Amino acid sequence: GRSIALETSYSNEYAAEGDHGLIDLLKGSDNFRTGFWQGYRGGDLVATVDLGEVETVNRISLGALQDIKSWIFYPKEVIISISQDGELFHELKSLKNEFSDREYGSFTQEFELKFKKPVRAKYVKVIAKNYGTIGDWHLGNGEEAWLFVDEITID
Repeated sequence: GRSIALETSYSNEYAAEGDHGLIDLLKGSDNFRTGFWQGYRGGDLVATVDLGEVETVNRISLGALQDIKSWIFYPKEVIISISQDGELFHELKSLKNEFSDREYGSFTQEFELKFKKPVRAKYVKVIAKNYGTIGDWHLGNGEEAWLFVDEITID
């Protein structure tokens, strides 16, 4: 009964089964070519999940991929907000990336927020900030980084 609204557009090349790919319960592996990842070139992810009704929430997470050889970097930060009415959102946390942006290889990470005391929400907004312009230490110097995300998990 959940639905998702995307305020930003993903690349057609990396669509992860379309708009609902982030809530389809299928997680991407450390291989970005599998088709489970949504890719955003140079842009952020802004997604709002409608839970259908007000629910008790214990945990919210977003999966992300980093493979800098392919110009895919973890988001700089992931901002998680909740709402009861879909209009007024309350920011719960900004999760900063602490993994090195110079580590070659393919890695996945859950940007996760667990609550000591559950919260009540009907809407969950997740914003993943793109890494931005790639630095001069990298072959892609001056180009826009890719942001690859998969599965917004809300329990």
